[in-house]
Amino acid sequence: MTKKKRRGRKNKKNTIQLKLLVIVAILLICGVYYMQKSSIEVESGDEVQVIDVSVWNGRIHWNKVKKQDIYYAMLRIGRGENSKGSMAEDQYFIKNYRSGKYYNMRMGVYFYSYATTIKEAKKEADYCLKLLHKYEIEPNDLALPVAYDVEEKSIFATGRDNVTNITKTFCDEIKKAGYTPMVYSSASSLMKYFKHSTIKKYKIWVAHYGVEDSGPSYPYHYDMWQYTSKGIVPGANTSKKDDKGYCDINYCIIE
Repeated sequence: MTKKKRRGRKNKKNTIQLKLLVIVAILLICGVYYMQKSSIEVESGDEVQVIDVSVWNGRIHWNKVKKQDIYYAMLRIGRGENSKGSMAEDQYFIKNYRSGKYYNMRMGVYFYSYATTIKEAKKEADYCLKLLHKYEIEPNDLALPVAYDVEEKSIFATGRDNVTNITKTFCDEIKKAGYTPMVYSSASSLMKYFKHSTIKKYKIWVAHYGVEDSGPSYPYHYDMWQYTSKGIVPGANTSKKDDKGYCDINYCIIE
């Protein structure tokens, strides 16, 4: 075989390889764009679905979540001190937050409270802000609020005035730091243990299941409604196999 023929075959092979590399690169770029694109446009007053997740949901596969046309999520950032230990960051928070950012999810965070005094509520707010600052999460990085999850019986046992003051303390600290505060609890608890005249200046996140047709039994304005704790959202369910288990799902009214 002549050198000319060998050289021709080699050049042809190199051309084919180059074309294949270009095709692979284009596919990869298109794939990344598809994974990251938001695919949703919302206007003020629109209602969107929001999932809320924590360590119990494990690692979230946002690409699968977005295939369900869900682009919003509330992530548990941490919890207060309880009988099992001191305040702690949610083990999956930063993993899910960073991967959520990669997939262009629109997120907020919530902090699960165990505070029974104003002093403890202040510590919880400080810890929540510490975690936000630790990961350099600024107010404009969050599309949804920073919520205070108040649902423990030990908190409600302290009485309506104290529960209201605890909530006010946390929310005011969050607001002072430039974030948007939100109060979460069940519809019945919001009515029984919180003074509406005090908490109405914050965003309200109400939980009430089994009333999807009529809406939550909360007579005041609310911004988000957790309507089920047994939703099925592939990529975010509570089983290690993401097509099993459940996921909390909410409706949120976009401003």
